[in-house]
Formats: sequence, C-alpha cells, structure tokens
Amino acid sequence: MLIPVLLIVAFVLLLIYNKPETRLCRWREYRMSEATRWTCVHCGATIDYPKGQSPTRCHREDAAQ
Repeated sequence: MLIPVLLIVAFVLLLIYNKPETRLCRWREYRMSEATRWTCVHCGATIDYPKGQSPTRCHREDAAQ
C-alpha cells in the first residue's frame, strides 16, 4: 500500500515542478567582467544577465529575430 502512494506523490511532484518552457534548454555560462552571457546549446539563443542570475525560460523566440 505504501509503494502506490509514494508513486502517486512522486508523479504529482513531477507535474508541479516540471518546467515545459525550459525543458530542452541546456544553458552554458560564460562569465565576463560585469555581466554573464548565457548560451543555449540546444537552440542557440544567447542572452546577457547580471552576475548571480540565470535564465528561467527559453529565449528561442528572442534569438530568431
């Protein structure tokens, strides 16, 4: 009885914490003096963020423009 309950709890947690907007993104960080450049290996998007922050969503649409 315990195993099915644990499986259901694990499935619900996966649904809650799943981020489909960044599922395929694989961000690589390149540090610079004042900012950090992030490049997605999957889609090729590049974005600059302040130090200490990382991308939280896919920027594929931004890179296509």
